[in-house]
Amino acid sequence: MKTVFKCCLSILLPWLLMTTFVAASEAIPYTQQGKLIWADLYTSDVEASLNFYTKTFGWTVKKFGANNERYHLLYSADKAVAGVLARSAQRNKTEKALWIGSFATENVQTTVTRAANNNAVIILKPHDFALYGKRAVIADPQGGIVALLDINNHEKAQQKMGYKWNWAQLFSVNPSNAASFYQDSFHYTVEEVTNNKGSYYLSQQDEIIASIVKLPASFEQRDRWVNFVDVANLIETLNRAKKNGAEIIYQPEGAQLAIIIDPNGAFIGLTEQESE
Repeated sequence: MKTVFKCCLSILLPWLLMTTFVAASEAIPYTQQGKLIWADLYTSDVEASLNFYTKTFGWTVKKFGANNERYHLLYSADKAVAGVLARSAQRNKTEKALWIGSFATENVQTTVTRAANNNAVIILKPHDFALYGKRAVIADPQGGIVALLDINNHEKAQQKMGYKWNWAQLFSVNPSNAASFYQDSFHYTVEEVTNNKGSYYLSQQDEIIASIVKLPASFEQRDRWVNFVDVANLIETLNRAKKNGAEIIYQPEGAQLAIIIDPNGAFIGLTEQESE
């Protein structure tokens, strides 16, 4: 597993090393559409997942709603960064947990309609997300699961969000087809990676915000997004992650990034901001 991920991620590594990510304390201007701004962890063992992420990342937990035991919020300081909710273990035999990233969009319904017209499957129709505007969840034609979130009219909610998510990479069974789908459905600008034919950057408003690379043949052949979250100290976080039962599957020497699998099988990427 480690070897195949090193092969794929080496395509993206030069870009990650040269990129200055959005600082965690800096609110993302909402004029910048297409960014990864939120994520939800669907897990078959909520208690175990909450235990891992609070101990590993130092996040705190709040239940959403006085009588709602199903949805929990993870906070970094006083900013909400993610949600955690239950999912059936039988839904996917290969995973007990799955992170689904939410990308900012101006109009959830419009984007979902375009995606459906391009053969996406609508998992959750556009609905009011009581915390932050409107939300929907889709699966792209090759199985990649992604959410859309419109918080454009929720200024107070934006101020309460911690913009810790700063990059997303899609491992795809067919990167060219995936690039076309996200270009047509999400209105990303697609650029092929120089010297790495068949890998692509996705951008909006001249800012590169995600990438697509080939999924190794040794993995279940469906598209998979890996979302990257900012941490204050990568080495310390990785040490805690290992102690708490995670597996590190990618950690290039000298780089401020890594990918881990949490104890329930959810993939998550980590990055560390450069000191100013």
